[in-house]
Amino acid sequence: MPLVRRDVLALLAACAAPGWAAAQQRRPQQALLLVGVATALFDSGMAQRLRVAVARDAGLAIQLVPGPSGKVLALLERGELDVAITHAPELEAGLEKQGLVHDRRFVASNDYLLAGPVGPKGRPELPALAGERDVLRALQAIAAAGARGEARFVSGAERSGAQLKEAALFRQAGITPQGPWYQRAGAGSGETLAQADAVRACVLVDRATWSASQQRKQLGILLQGDPRLADVYHAMRSFRSTHPAAKLFMNWLTGPLGRRALQNAPGGFRLQAPRPA
Repeated sequence: MPLVRRDVLALLAACAAPGWAAAQQRRPQQALLLVGVATALFDSGMAQRLRVAVARDAGLAIQLVPGPSGKVLALLERGELDVAITHAPELEAGLEKQGLVHDRRFVASNDYLLAGPVGPKGRPELPALAGERDVLRALQAIAAAGARGEARFVSGAERSGAQLKEAALFRQAGITPQGPWYQRAGAGSGETLAQADAVRACVLVDRATWSASQQRKQLGILLQGDPRLADVYHAMRSFRSTHPAAKLFMNWLTGPLGRRALQNAPGGFRLQAPRPA
């Protein structure tokens, strides 16, 4: 592995807390296993929990590199990361099919929530969403209200798991989101949620980030439980990396000790894969 991995360091600087990233850059990069994680895992605190647990259980030091799933997978493909944990199943399967990543394993599942502005009693401010349980109909209602200037939607960070999921749902709903009502978000899932809260907009957010966030004073859950909102995490290794600890980390993560760390974590993570929608 190269001594200085500029793309990884840039992603750390963009996504991690100030000071923390700078401290990591001073460490010898070849001594640590670089594990890319979806921002949803980082913003919810799950990734940090895994880092502590694997150090305790296996004596393995890892460096977390948070970022949108699509960008993390691009770094993994180029060998700039040793392992990645992401929630972009279609992208992951495509890279695996092309032989660009390998050893892909199921880690955990969760789900997305459709959140948005609610009234004092928790009822959606958009009447069409009251009691709605179908996410496609809900998105159609939001788009129609947005075209009338009565609703807004904040999209997930580019190529994040949430953005890829919402894009697929909009396609299924027959909607091409565009116009002032549809806004792009920042770098991570927590930042996206905070932006939506600030402008009182609808947003698709993973349950773990929603549970961990303290910045949702104006939003409530509009819809949950639709099977199409399943959120699935996989871990995989890079073919271009030969770090000797990569397989050890994967075995720990998907073995009894790693499963225990996941099972006892807050945020709604489950160890069973969801049924197909």
